[in-house]
Amino acid sequence: MSGVQVVVDVPLFHLDRPFTYRVPESLRGAVGLGSRVKVPFGGRKRVDGWVVGLTDELPPGTRDLIRLVSPLPAFGARELALLRWVADRWAGTLADVLRLAVPPRVAAVERALAEQDGGGSAGLEGRGGRRGPVAPTDDQLAALVAGGWRGAVLWRPLPGEDRGTRVVAWVEAALAAGRGALVITPELAAGSEVGDAVRKGFPDAADLSSDLPDRRRYRAWAELRSGRRQVAVGGRSAVLAPVRRLGLVVVDDEANRSHKEQRTPRYHAREVALLRASVEGATCVLSGTVPSAEAVAAVRAGRVRMLAPDRASERRARPLVEVVDPFDQDSGPGAGGLHRRALAAVGAALRRGESAYVLVPRRGPAQPGAPRLRTAGQVAEELGRHLGGTLVWRLDREVLDPGEVPPWAGSGPGVIVGTVAGVKDHPPLTGCRTVVVVGADAALGQAEVRAAEEAYRTWSRAAGWCGPQGGAGRFVLQAREGAHHAVQALVRWDPAFFWRHELPRRVELGFPPARRLVLVEGQELDEAKTAMAGLQDALGPRAELLGPAEMGRGWRIIAKVEDAEAAARALRPMLAEASRSGGPHISVDVEPLEVLAPAPNTTTAARGPGS
Repeated sequence: MSGVQVVVDVPLFHLDRPFTYRVPESLRGAVGLGSRVKVPFGGRKRVDGWVVGLTDELPPGTRDLIRLVSPLPAFGARELALLRWVADRWAGTLADVLRLAVPPRVAAVERALAEQDGGGSAGLEGRGGRRGPVAPTDDQLAALVAGGWRGAVLWRPLPGEDRGTRVVAWVEAALAAGRGALVITPELAAGSEVGDAVRKGFPDAADLSSDLPDRRRYRAWAELRSGRRQVAVGGRSAVLAPVRRLGLVVVDDEANRSHKEQRTPRYHAREVALLRASVEGATCVLSGTVPSAEAVAAVRAGRVRMLAPDRASERRARPLVEVVDPFDQDSGPGAGGLHRRALAAVGAALRRGESAYVLVPRRGPAQPGAPRLRTAGQVAEELGRHLGGTLVWRLDREVLDPGEVPPWAGSGPGVIVGTVAGVKDHPPLTGCRTVVVVGADAALGQAEVRAAEEAYRTWSRAAGWCGPQGGAGRFVLQAREGAHHAVQALVRWDPAFFWRHELPRRVELGFPPARRLVLVEGQELDEAKTAMAGLQDALGPRAELLGPAEMGRGWRIIAKVEDAEAAARALRPMLAEASRSGGPHISVDVEPLEVLAPAPNTTTAARGPGS
């Protein structure tokens, strides 16, 4: 081997291909697949790169590698195939994926590992498992993991169920079989019950949480890569971690939005986990009280088996849902827009020395004719006037950052008025068993594909604070549209009911999972028509394009396609040409979670020279 093929870390889409370099005599034997190297590139003297292939064919003018950056390879053949698939599947570059998959290098960590036992590395050597004929029960799943069952399960735990203990048992089963385990949890200020349990149960687990110092993350990654650790836990990027002989992948709260990457390529951890488990012969467990549309579609297609409690157990474990019309003529809205029965529930909680939570929907574009949305501040101000000396606090991102200590901590009972962020980004409120939902119709009327799904999921999470039926907790939902399938699914505690009514609507409108969406955005308005024509040519006549629409200072086009992966691959030549020629500066989000919300700050998928 006299040469290597290198992918350079240069953020231009048309450069997403290997370049050949000669390996100097001094580096032969040290450089191999996955090596991180420095190379000359273009007019630049030193550029980071990764070796993705070996070759003895050296074109004329081939330049030499400058040096080997790290003795620890970043990937083996199997990991490289996964990383390439992620890049293709979500219209990104291999360098983009590598920056997400491999933590920043810390040379001191490598030196310390080398001093311990000389280092060492290996690619993943997963073996095929056996596929079970039927969906496992909760008690059977640990045994199936230990036996190498190759399949995927959607697990719907009951409220209050010790999810962490279950996952720890499954990880133990994988380890007992000589296999590794990977646990992906949402990275939220509320923390993760499952992640905490895995860290406690396996103190030597490789923690790849994004908020850890680079040194800790790189050491954890390096010890996984060299086979020193068998269990990894962390957020969405941990799904790419180099766990050897993978036997189990768990994606906790699979519908949580934090599992969707916000940088190019914007992959979803759930989809990566499913593919990785299938390729490596592992068991994949997706968990969640209200499954995503994509998980439901996978169950219906037979790719994922359902593991859910029986209806009687579910109803016993859930609170009674009281649905009231906020504009009832006999008992109309009172303080803060709360129905009199809702105010009575809040008053009863305060008299018991407990707090109550009033949930208002987040602001955003609503469907025409939807009720006017009151803000958390307006509701809190009116409740404060009505309740006199009662403490009323706000819990939303405008006044409290995720992770910040709430001002009411240790202050005694009161009323907390919060948005969706208060439910999802913060821990369950201690001693709060009364929840009132204000503006349910406005939440359902948000102009987003997943508005009803997200509203239903948020309500279900908040209702989990209230305890089972027959207890002192109360859940009151104010809705004029009490017959809406999201409201009725909550009353019945039956996600299947919700999806039986939601999926036909999605089919009629051509929304996921019936069809897939691709979101394309740019900054220069005069480039929108050129991008529109290019998209139609790339995606073909069966793709339905909506737009271009002005969004702030930029534009946005939504494409409805039959196959998201095929669409992403079809867009690659267009993105490469735009990058090469200085054409439209565009970013691509394959299967976005929102199509009308403001775009996050991301790295563009295609940029022209000088961008």
